[in-house]
Amino acid sequence: MSFRARLLLVMLVLTIGIQLVVSWAVLSALKTTAMEQGEKELGVASGVAQALLDGWGQQLLHSVDLLVEDPRFREAIDPLDSAVRVDVLGEYAERMGANLVSLLDDEGRVTVSSHHEAGATDAFPDLRDQARRTDGAITLFIHDGEAFQLVLHPVRGTTSAGWLVMGFRLDEDMATALSALIRSDTHFEVQVGEGEDVGLVGSEGLRQASTLFEDAEGRIQLVVERSYETLLADYQAIKRQLAIILAISLALMLVAAILIARGVSLPLLRLVGATKSVGRGEPLDLDRLPRKGEFGLLSSTMLKMQNDLVRREADIRKRSRQDQLTGLGNRQCANEDIEAAIATGRPFTLLRLTINHMRRINDTFGHDFGDQVLSTLAGRLADLPAPKAGAYRLSGDEFLLLLSVSHLDPLWLEDTHRRLTRAIRLDGSPVTLDCAMGEARYPEHGGEANLLLRRAEIALDRARQLRQSYQCYLHGQDERHLRHLSLVRDLQHAASNGEFSLRYQPQVSALTGRALGMEALLRWDHPRLGRIPPDEFIALAERSGLIHQLTQWVIDTGCQQLARWSEAGLNVRLGVNISAMDLQQPGLIKRVERALDRHGLRGERLCIELTESALMESPEMGARKLQSLRAMGVELAIDDYGTGYSSLAQLKRMPVQELKIDKSFVMQLVKGSEDDVIVSSTIELAHHLGLSVVAEGVEDQTVADHLAEQGCHMLQGFLISRPMTAEAATEWLRSRVGDGIRDAANEELR
Repeated sequence: MSFRARLLLVMLVLTIGIQLVVSWAVLSALKTTAMEQGEKELGVASGVAQALLDGWGQQLLHSVDLLVEDPRFREAIDPLDSAVRVDVLGEYAERMGANLVSLLDDEGRVTVSSHHEAGATDAFPDLRDQARRTDGAITLFIHDGEAFQLVLHPVRGTTSAGWLVMGFRLDEDMATALSALIRSDTHFEVQVGEGEDVGLVGSEGLRQASTLFEDAEGRIQLVVERSYETLLADYQAIKRQLAIILAISLALMLVAAILIARGVSLPLLRLVGATKSVGRGEPLDLDRLPRKGEFGLLSSTMLKMQNDLVRREADIRKRSRQDQLTGLGNRQCANEDIEAAIATGRPFTLLRLTINHMRRINDTFGHDFGDQVLSTLAGRLADLPAPKAGAYRLSGDEFLLLLSVSHLDPLWLEDTHRRLTRAIRLDGSPVTLDCAMGEARYPEHGGEANLLLRRAEIALDRARQLRQSYQCYLHGQDERHLRHLSLVRDLQHAASNGEFSLRYQPQVSALTGRALGMEALLRWDHPRLGRIPPDEFIALAERSGLIHQLTQWVIDTGCQQLARWSEAGLNVRLGVNISAMDLQQPGLIKRVERALDRHGLRGERLCIELTESALMESPEMGARKLQSLRAMGVELAIDDYGTGYSSLAQLKRMPVQELKIDKSFVMQLVKGSEDDVIVSSTIELAHHLGLSVVAEGVEDQTVADHLAEQGCHMLQGFLISRPMTAEAATEWLRSRVGDGIRDAANEELR
């Protein structure tokens, strides 16, 4: 239903409702008043009728008095016999309009009567007594079911004395006469014997009855009534008038409602159209908008809203293209500017760069300083001279330069790197930045913005992997990048799909050759790509944030295998590698504790191995986590020692029990070489610090003997065994039971 129709309907309903309520109230009041007034008028009419009857009675009494005083009347009835008297009395009664006439003697016996038998005695004794006192009396009388008004007057004739009784019937003629006088319907009702009073309200109108006479024979009632039609004549007239007024009001209101609805709906429809135009971003047509009254105010408000929307859209568009922290363009802005540069057809270069070890800066100095570093680098990028055409922040610590040259000059690159990596001062102390950069060129490396950005990212990843400051994209590197994307995607479900497995490589005593432990090595057998090198997928897991899932699976699976070996009586230690990112995760300690409890293992059966660089990522946090692990009894080892950059002071603070010399120093170990010096120094350092030493990558017996001479505690490598499956490792351990594996292992663990 349209707004106009709803407005019309509401106005009509309101009008009809108000008119009906008002009419009902007026008519109800009028009807109530009419009925009350009718009751009052009936009471007055009844009283007037009774007064009229009394007046008529007095007139009749006076007329009878004149009659009996007339000598001619006395002379006419005195000498006559009974028959003649009846005729004479009848003539006089007819002249006076009487319906009953009787002549009584002085004792009250009936001598002559038109309705009573002659000789009846003691007629009307009470009336005669009254007549003696007042010289005449008036009363009502019932005879044969008919009502009469009687007049009794003494008669004094020449030969006898007596009483003259004349009766006048209370009939319809008298009632009609009364009705004409009191303007109400009137009649007389005679009730012989006992009867009920006439009610006030009848089926056709209001009635009021007054008892005029009552004795043992019955009673006479005067009934005055008015019909509802008469009583409610004014009410009906007003009702018709109100109906006419209602019809006229509805007609007028309908016309007014149509005009009002049209006057309201048309401006509203125009405003609706204007609102749709604003929604579509079209300018408003001012000539079609209402300009007066409230609608004009709404039009001006809508125009202001459109102007505000235009300004807000411009501000939103600007904000949507701008990084809030640095003020540089964001990724959307970079895409748009690259597309615009491609549209010109002129060659350009993209230089994608990132801050190495940004997480370490945040962890060490706090995120506020990290934001300061990002803002400082952004300012340096924005201040770079030509050929810089644009500077953008793509994500957390990744930036992009749009350069209006076909390739980069090495001198410009060197100068730019120097400008960007200048030290930033924190509380007076300099903090040096380390940046990596990747280059992609248009049109040499692609003709689309997303492709160029991806290839610049590939070059940047290559620079970070090689730990270099700069790399340019080379054709063919996409395949490697796509392979990494595929591996990251499949890595999420590798554990649930059963693609992971553990291989176990023994660790034996350098002096006795007895097995002291195993190192768990993770392997991934991809269903499509085959065996994936650990160095490749571990690095991808760390970069994608999936390393925690891998570590959890390795710890759980390794502890499960340890429990099986314990059931078989093979009490060896298991080494498990974790990442630097695992060390920074809050849930690491709980995961290790739950795994040990689930399989009923003591902490010393597990050795957590971390790389030297992982420990140095966050020394303070690393030390706290390692202390918690050590409190559980878990042994700690520094893996690949010698390839990192830890200091002796930092190493001393770490609660580790073991150093593992990286295989790069062991595999080509020759007595007296630089590697020999490093290995000997490491072993001696470990001895002074109370640490045991494990040499990895032992593949030659001569090297093994030399390491034993230097004081190395354990050996690990292909000389002892290649990594084995759990079943093969179990058989390998069982085959050396006679060599005292349990005793040697328990001795070392103690």
